[in-house]
Amino acid sequence: MEMKIVILPGLDGTGVLSCKIRESLSTNYKVETISYPPNLSHYNELLDWLYALLPSEDFIIVAESFSGPLAAMIAAKHPKFLKGVVFVATFAQRPRNLPASFAYIFQVVPIKSSYLAQMVQPILMGKWSNRDFTSTFKQALNKVPASTLSKRLAEVLKVDVISQLTEISVPILYLQAKNDRLVPQRMSAPFNRASATFCAIEGPHFLLQANAGEAATKISEFIGSLD
Repeated sequence: MEMKIVILPGLDGTGVLSCKIRESLSTNYKVETISYPPNLSHYNELLDWLYALLPSEDFIIVAESFSGPLAAMIAAKHPKFLKGVVFVATFAQRPRNLPASFAYIFQVVPIKSSYLAQMVQPILMGKWSNRDFTSTFKQALNKVPASTLSKRLAEVLKVDVISQLTEISVPILYLQAKNDRLVPQRMSAPFNRASATFCAIEGPHFLLQANAGEAATKISEFIGSLD
C-alpha cells in the first residue's frame, strides 16, 4: 500500500527531534515531519491549522507525546484519507497530578541554557542520554519562545480527549515506552478501551529518539496490517 507518514512532534513542536525516526522510515515511505508555528500553543488552534494541511492521499499519523491529544482530535473528525494513527508515549488526559502553575517552569528556567537540557534528560532519556541528544534538544528549545512552551504545557495539564478516542474509526497502534518516567503506564488505559493494538518497546519517554529502529519496525508492521 502506498502510504504517507505524517509525524506530529512533541512539546517543542519543531520536528527537530524527529530526525532519527524520519530517517528510519523514509527508506520505504514518504515521510513528512510537521513543524508547528511557534505562536500556536492551544490544541484547538493547532487543530484548525493542521487540519487544513492534511494530505490528499492515503496517510497515517504518528503522534508523539504532546501531539497525542491533537491526533485524537484530528482522527475523530474522520479525514478522508486517514488510514491509521500511531500514538507514541502519549496520553488522552493530563499525565501527572501537577498544579497548573507547573507550566510556568519555562518562564523561570532560561530555555536557551544548557542547564535546562541537562536537567530534564534523566526524565526524558534516562540511560539513553548522550551528547548528541543534548545538543539537538537544546537546538529544538531555542527555536520556541518560552511563553509558547509554557502555554503548551498548560494545555497538557488540562487536556481530556477520551471522548474523541471513542470516535476514531481507523486502526490504532499505541507504542508504549517501557522506561517512561514522564507518562505513567496507566495513561494508556483509554487507548486500550479504544481498541488500540499495544506494543511495548524498550526505551524512555523520548522513544522515537532513543529506539527509532524498533519503533520504525513496529510502525511498518502496522502499515502492512492496513492492506
